Amino acid sequence: MTIKGKFYGIGVGPGDPQLITLKAVEVLKHVDSVAVPKSRMDRESVAWEIAKVHCPLNIRLMELEMPMTSDEEVLQAAWQNAATQILDVLHTGKSVAFLTLGDPSLYSTYTYLLNLLKKELTPGQIETVPGIMAMAAAAAKVNQPLATGDEPLLVLPGIEGVDKYPEIPNLVVMKVSRNLPEVLRNLRESGGRAVLATRVGQVGEEIRELTEQEEMGKVDYLSLVLINR
Repeated sequence: MTIKGKFYGIGVGPGDPQLITLKAVEVLKHVDSVAVPKSRMDRESVAWEIAKVHCPLNIRLMELEMPMTSDEEVLQAAWQNAATQILDVLHTGKSVAFLTLGDPSLYSTYTYLLNLLKKELTPGQIETVPGIMAMAAAAAKVNQPLATGDEPLLVLPGIEGVDKYPEIPNLVVMKVSRNLPEVLRNLRESGGRAVLATRVGQVGEEIRELTEQEEMGKVDYLSLVLINR
């Protein structure tokens, strides 16, 4: 059966509904269905809270469970189930927009889903709309560049590896919620400036400079650290 509908991957930015691109807003105004990933079905979706102000009141909402786990079998099953639900809608000729925080191309669940959908859709049926990344929004909040001149910028998905790149002057450390003490230890050893950014543009936002003396445990999952050494 020929698939007629179009699939969009929409980056909705870090949290502020005003930090969503004009392109994304235009798609959300006209798309037939919006697919919303949720870590658990009984939880609210941050991505939907950002996007819903730009969507028609009668838009069809597809809630897709994407559990936060390291179990590969569970993840594969969730991605396949989500892809099947989306393809069912696309088969009817309707369009679907999948929402993701930040940008779809950086550490996003969208990537795994896209790999499955590429097997069934033509390139012309897929459109990825980039979004403002939390790291860029956080840097803007403190009026600090991510990098200047010829300086390199390194983005790490966690604290592992921070010690391996002492020559890199600018780092962004994602997913620091459980390992912030390691970042603080590295800060004490290497010096420099570190800014903790939590829930950028959302309720509960906290952006502040870390000090070498402070002690801190686990922080919110939606947290990152900007390091300038």
